[in-house]
Amino acid sequence: MQPWRISAGLTAAVTGAAVLLGGERLDYLAPFRWAILAEHGAAIAVHGGLALGAFAAAVYMAARAGGLADLGRRVDLAERSARRGEGDHGLADSLRKDAEGEWE
Repeated sequence: MQPWRISAGLTAAVTGAAVLLGGERLDYLAPFRWAILAEHGAAIAVHGGLALGAFAAAVYMAARAGGLADLGRRVDLAERSARRGEGDHGLADSLRKDAEGEWE
């Protein structure tokens, strides 16, 4: 799993949760929505974009620091070694059965 994918997914999830939870609290502003957007729309968009970018960058850096950048390569290396018959014999048998279509 690439850190940018983790970052994008978590950013989308947190943003969606914030919109759902924040939307209920800001419901009283609904009649004034267009007036607020006309006067402060650009500032709201810039600050929201900066907040999303900062959150995505923080998640990306945490994923890189946690070692998730190399996880996909390590899993691929383990799978290739198991297919060659090295390492975990149970995994090698399971991969062989999966390739042959024996799922039970």
